[in-house]
Amino acid sequence: MNAAPSARTDAWWVTRLWMVIAASTAIRLLVAGTTGLGVDESYAVTVARPLSWSYFDHPPLHFWMAGAMTWLTGDTKAVLVRLPFVLAFSVTLWAVGRLGHHAFGARAGTLGALALACTGVLGLTTGTWVLPDGPLVLCASLAVLVLAPMLFGASTAVDRPVQVSTRRWMLAGLLLGGALLSKYHGALYGAGLLLFLLTTASGRRQLRTPGPWLAAAIAISCTAPVLWWNAQHDWVSFRFQGARATTTADWSLAPFLENVGGQAAWLLPWIAIPLAIALGRALVRRQTDERGWFFACLAVLPIGLFTASTLGGARGLPHWQAPGWLFVAPLLGRALDQALARGAPWPRRWIPAVAGAWVVLVAMLTSQVATGWLGGQVVALRAPADPALDAFDWRALRDSLAARDIDVTGGVTARSWIQAGKLGVALGATTRIVCACDDPHHLPFREPPAGYPAIVVEHAQPWKRGWRPASVALSDRLGPLDSLGVITLARAGTPAVNLVVYRANVPKS
Repeated sequence: MNAAPSARTDAWWVTRLWMVIAASTAIRLLVAGTTGLGVDESYAVTVARPLSWSYFDHPPLHFWMAGAMTWLTGDTKAVLVRLPFVLAFSVTLWAVGRLGHHAFGARAGTLGALALACTGVLGLTTGTWVLPDGPLVLCASLAVLVLAPMLFGASTAVDRPVQVSTRRWMLAGLLLGGALLSKYHGALYGAGLLLFLLTTASGRRQLRTPGPWLAAAIAISCTAPVLWWNAQHDWVSFRFQGARATTTADWSLAPFLENVGGQAAWLLPWIAIPLAIALGRALVRRQTDERGWFFACLAVLPIGLFTASTLGGARGLPHWQAPGWLFVAPLLGRALDQALARGAPWPRRWIPAVAGAWVVLVAMLTSQVATGWLGGQVVALRAPADPALDAFDWRALRDSLAARDIDVTGGVTARSWIQAGKLGVALGATTRIVCACDDPHHLPFREPPAGYPAIVVEHAQPWKRGWRPASVALSDRLGPLDSLGVITLARAGTPAVNLVVYRANVPKS
């Protein structure tokens, strides 16, 4: 009797889901086109070419995406290399919305996608920047969307349960392989899925079929490029990432509290707290809430492992848990839907407030990167020490060097992997960039070592503790450096970045 009104209501919320996706995509495209590449992004674009089977820092997928864009467009412009990442997150929003719809209903699905879109670390950085998290959450959300109809029944009679399908498992395995090719976090998604299969009756029935085992075999086979490259290079990527999460002998609450606070800040506190409550409820109700337990299994390992490791003294980074919070969004969508069904007034205030706050924050951050206007009110945000300058492109450097008849066809020497990335974007994706430093990341694997290029460019940062100019810091490696002057790059007409150029007296290679 009520099927028709219910279908109309569902259609209304599905339309709202598309509106959320469209609005989020438009804003993220605006950010992509009005801000420069950040330090991690610049580094990724720089080392992406020539293409490699894998990379020092991460598996190759996001490097391949960035490299493909620079090859197709012949440019390193931010909006171009970010475009596939912006579109990937739009698909992720759709997948998360559909997951919530299948599990909890159309309104819950749309509200969960909206909450996800209004987070900081996922809705903005993962959804815009050239980072491994973009393809990671895309592949993972699509894999889970493929599997969910087989693992638990639909929320309404309109979506009929799907029978066990080997083809679905194989497709999910391929998508999980894509997640593994994006970031090593992909293994935790597989482990979370296995946790659900082992702890539920429906999951154990699935394990008695060939599907899950075929999916695991396909996913692992997708990592062949990563394993082969690492085997050729003494497993350097695994050693690097393993060292980052290594604990110390001193157990302390301080790193733990810093990390939890950092997660809240990156997610945005007004979303982080409801997300944590929604996850906690799903964990407590495991025995009676199979659908909630499904999402909790996918979320709890990335969140729990990286957070718990900080108790052992590992500082970690607060965005490492973000891929886990992705799958808490449907749980928050359900909580909002249930509160609205009870007639609670707070969701009707909270939802527009959260969306409005996200838009305001994005506008403030984007305009600060472009103009530095907050420097007039906050001393710490004044150039040249403004942290937002990390996303300021140095693209004007090429013309400035040409105007001074400084030839960089033989390449440029940088003093850190961060500055090497910024120089690579400024001078072109195929320019030879060599790092005269102890921590060059993937740069030595980019091409066979052939000595240091004679032209040295450094970002002068005298406000940093322990900073020394390249003429002093690099003298042991390069010998005496002859100064060729300072190139000042302006932001909105105001001097922002000082780049000092030197010529080293190195033998020609």
